[in-house]
Amino acid sequence: MSAKTAAPAGVVILGAPRSGTTLLRRLVDAHSQIACPPETYVLSAAARFLHEQSFSAGLKIGVLLGLGYAGFSEQEVLDRLRTFAFSFLEEHAAREGKPRWAEKTAFNAFHLPAIRRLCGDRVRYICIQRHGLDVVLSLEELVKKTGGYVEELHDYLRRFPEPYEAFAQAWIDCASGLADLVESDERALGVRYEDLVVDPEGCLRRILDHIGEPWEPGLCERALGDARNVGFGDWKTYARAAIDTSSVGRWKSLPRPTLRRLAERCNPTLARLGYDEITVESEESEASARRRYELGLLLNKMRGGATSKAAGGENDA
Repeated sequence: MSAKTAAPAGVVILGAPRSGTTLLRRLVDAHSQIACPPETYVLSAAARFLHEQSFSAGLKIGVLLGLGYAGFSEQEVLDRLRTFAFSFLEEHAAREGKPRWAEKTAFNAFHLPAIRRLCGDRVRYICIQRHGLDVVLSLEELVKKTGGYVEELHDYLRRFPEPYEAFAQAWIDCASGLADLVESDERALGVRYEDLVVDPEGCLRRILDHIGEPWEPGLCERALGDARNVGFGDWKTYARAAIDTSSVGRWKSLPRPTLRRLAERCNPTLARLGYDEITVESEESEASARRRYELGLLLNKMRGGATSKAAGGENDA
């Protein structure tokens, strides 16, 4: 953080769903100066309020244009909406006896343009990235756990009937938007989930420096020891007594055909974020697969014949 720039009171944690945002929320909330509640959905709700639809001749229909015709400027609407949304977070922080607030709702990443428009220069952003294929597997786990798909994923599932590919494209869009934010705005800091779980203190020190708060000894231990305010979020973080790397690299267990398809889609974004691109051996030809299958049948037949002869010899004896 620039020494000449005072940090605003608000902090917004952003990341594709299943990227470690809940873990990061708990770490930030454990600081004595910052209150970060479980997912409030207040910023994504405000973003929906600002939603616009394209109409004829490029005209966009929405609340800003509608209220504009009623005599309310865009800036006045944004100011009122911001005051309304921030007031809940400010009051929560006051109840916790802390001067600053942070907000984390995983699906905020799908509403990034409107949230940036709403927040302006009133917040600092922490953008957490995670390997896309680990996100895909974790999203599948979330769907199985909850029994449904959140609204933000519906359009992806319509465009990509294979859920893995839908999740992969959702990750690409979120991760790309966050990377754009970090590259274009000094108020945004990018961190990686893999770095956070390998070196929690080092990563958290960077985050606190960015938002203008000092390091506090025992911060990581306090974060995981506090099971209050569970709310919405990743349930798995509450089942662990320590930060570990057990969720890193799970994507390597994917079947090769699936891995190949996802790699083709995700590799450019993985490379942009500093991850190694995924290479998968070329798929064997249909003729080669058929020969391998026929060889397996022949071997089984030979084994069966040998077993029959051995059994016959025993009966003769």
